[in-house]
Amino acid sequence: MANVSLRASERNASPRRAAGVLLLGGLLFSLSVLAHAQAPGKADKTTGKADPKASDSKAADPKKTVPDPAFPASPGAGAASTDEAVKVINDLLAAKWKNDKGETLYTTAERCTDYEYIRRVSLDLIGRIAKFDEIQKFMGDVGKVGSSKARAMLVDRLLASPEYGYYWSRIWTHWLMTRTGEPLYKDQIQLWLEEEMFASDKEMSIKDMAEKLITATGRTNDNGAVNYLLANLGGEIPGPQRGKDGQFDMRPATSRTIRLFLGYQIQCTECHDHPFNGDWKQKHFWGVNAFFRQTEREGTPVDRNQGMMGMRQQLTLKNNAEYNKGGIVYFEKRNGVYLPSEPIFLDGARLPKNAQVSRRDELARFVTGHKNFSKAYINRMWAHLFGRGMTEKAVSDDFGDHNPVIQDELLERLGEMFSGSAGYNPKTLIRWVCASDAYQLKAVANKSNDKAEDEVFFSRQMLKAMSPEQLLESIIVATRPNVAKDDAEQKKFRAEWMSRLVVNFGDDEGNEGTFSGTVVQMLLMMNGRDVNNAISGQSGAIQSAMKLKTRKQIFDYLFLVTLNRPCTVKEEQQLMANIKLKNGIKENPNDLTPVLQDIFWALLNCNEFILNH
Repeated sequence: MANVSLRASERNASPRRAAGVLLLGGLLFSLSVLAHAQAPGKADKTTGKADPKASDSKAADPKKTVPDPAFPASPGAGAASTDEAVKVINDLLAAKWKNDKGETLYTTAERCTDYEYIRRVSLDLIGRIAKFDEIQKFMGDVGKVGSSKARAMLVDRLLASPEYGYYWSRIWTHWLMTRTGEPLYKDQIQLWLEEEMFASDKEMSIKDMAEKLITATGRTNDNGAVNYLLANLGGEIPGPQRGKDGQFDMRPATSRTIRLFLGYQIQCTECHDHPFNGDWKQKHFWGVNAFFRQTEREGTPVDRNQGMMGMRQQLTLKNNAEYNKGGIVYFEKRNGVYLPSEPIFLDGARLPKNAQVSRRDELARFVTGHKNFSKAYINRMWAHLFGRGMTEKAVSDDFGDHNPVIQDELLERLGEMFSGSAGYNPKTLIRWVCASDAYQLKAVANKSNDKAEDEVFFSRQMLKAMSPEQLLESIIVATRPNVAKDDAEQKKFRAEWMSRLVVNFGDDEGNEGTFSGTVVQMLLMMNGRDVNNAISGQSGAIQSAMKLKTRKQIFDYLFLVTLNRPCTVKEEQQLMANIKLKNGIKENPNDLTPVLQDIFWALLNCNEFILNH
């Protein structure tokens, strides 16, 4: 992200003047988040202090002991309160910050400011930075009830927001179906997730969600859940062989189901035994695969380029007991030998003998009853909230001897509480984690935790790249562009912009890309017409800034709507010294507009905006 100070006259898509940009480039990047991850041993003198309004802001205490033995090992015996669950998280993490002699191994970062917290939790829970009025509301709560209580109230507001349901239904749609494919079918499953799983007035458990997705039957227009398996059917088996082998090979459904809900990446065992984990053999993949072989699809998907949206094919998913009646699936070993496999689950569980049951129903029971079901979800959510999972490798869904769990006791205890008193409720888990000491730490590294191998101990927050969805929504929230006449045009505008962000900041598998400051990413942000159009004269944020009376108010407003914090004293002094305007702001509206646009442009292009920290 070098050369953010490129002058306006040199930017292809920007006709604006360059007043203040050369200054802002150096200023904002010198104060950006990446600069805060300073060299070992250096204190963060600029922003390391907690917000003065946060009356109980403090660093996490590394002297905390392990949990009280009186805490129930099995929370099913009694509901664990948020305080009890947070104590488990805090104590077990703090225990890892010391050695056996009680000496400190990891010095924790300071507690994040309230401005940092509202930005972080807004991005994590609803997929965008906070709005100006939301910051005002939150800071008002801080003044009334204190920082910790205000933060808990904020989390509750976000979880009750319709945006929570919309955001998480999009995330799960990507995880279940990737970012590619027919938009109609993706819209159907997203609507199902939003209404049935993540709606503010419903509390479907993750266990129920997994069962409904694995066992789904019906028409795409009636039951959006069927689109998960319809998108993962795999290769179609020729007609003469269907009675014996089924309609589809179901390979994608096999690997994706186990990876999503159990955290095992068994996809490579489709063709050979796992090269790094001796416990995973080909027979495990094909044993699970056999559960899917009676799945039938009626109808043929129509490609997005064939016909109008209304003409696209409605599909039906059902079970056909006449398919693969023998329950045997053959797979080929590398030596050319074919071996048979029955429907056998990973842990050896089999179908009940002589029972007339749906194989997919039994598979759903085996998956949700597996010891890893709760832990896989917790690790996935932990990675979302912290930037990495609890295993040695940062990946969130690759359990096994080749990738040991470092925070094993923490994951075990959370798994017990989540499946017990929490009833698999995702909102309960979010409340626990967001109230923990570790989640509320700054992202500032010190010499005890600045190495990659130290990250799994969570003595500081990670810098996380925004997903394409977070980036788009945050830019729109910050700029409030008026670039569409109606809903249809607005949808088209978002879709086209998103397609460009996905190419450069993500991938079609639904994974979040890493912003690494590549030339393509820099040009997309700096010279891209989308950003320049968003901060043009049609920007609602620019129009609001123009109504303010003083330069200090204007600077604070632009910083709050982009970085979710006010302008610092140093930033204000440098801006005031380099922007030559008369004291009366309204006397120079023609001079002020391009200056504000350039300030806005620099703020949107700095690392502090692009990263979730």
